[in-house]
Amino acid sequence: MLSTLISDGGSARIFGFDVFSESRNVRRLVNRVSVEASFFKKMSANENLNYAARFYGMRAAETKHSIPEILDRVGFPKDRLNDSMEHLSRGMQQKVALARALLTSPVLLLLDEPTTGLDPRSKLEVQDFIAKVRFEHDATVVLCTHDMNEAEKLADRVGILDQGRLLVLEPADDLKKRYSSVTLEEAFFAATGKSFEEEEEEEGGET
Repeated sequence: MLSTLISDGGSARIFGFDVFSESRNVRRLVNRVSVEASFFKKMSANENLNYAARFYGMRAAETKHSIPEILDRVGFPKDRLNDSMEHLSRGMQQKVALARALLTSPVLLLLDEPTTGLDPRSKLEVQDFIAKVRFEHDATVVLCTHDMNEAEKLADRVGILDQGRLLVLEPADDLKKRYSSVTLEEAFFAATGKSFEEEEEEEGGET
């Protein structure tokens, strides 16, 4: 909803713009990375990024140097720049997705479980890059994750959602103090009033 892809009731504003009635203005400020990034699989990382740049109205002169630079910053290997996306690992594809999102210098970056399914090394590299974005870009980052360690490592504030309701939104240390918990996982279960087994049953029943 925040990325303006769907409208399902409710209301939201991003930097003063209504997400539903002023979606064009919102799209100029927002970019996103999802758990399953979509690409033209037969095209290379370089070609995909150039296509995305043209879609956003960026000229070739703007991207000639910026695309290699941003791929280098996300840790994408230079010798794989012209390999087709279908021959790249999920970790490499996710790095290209992050590079594509940052190419437009978004004011709000939405990350929907960007490290899910990655191998440990790729996961750490992507997490480190997300942390860099907070300091090197003048951007707000909203990260959706089921990994409590990841949330604690990356987030200034952690929000707990349960059945569509935001139960709490505050720094991880404050959240743990609120529920007298040692870990963020314990705080999550205390906030939702569920046991680990109940949470597993709910996830297993989802479609």
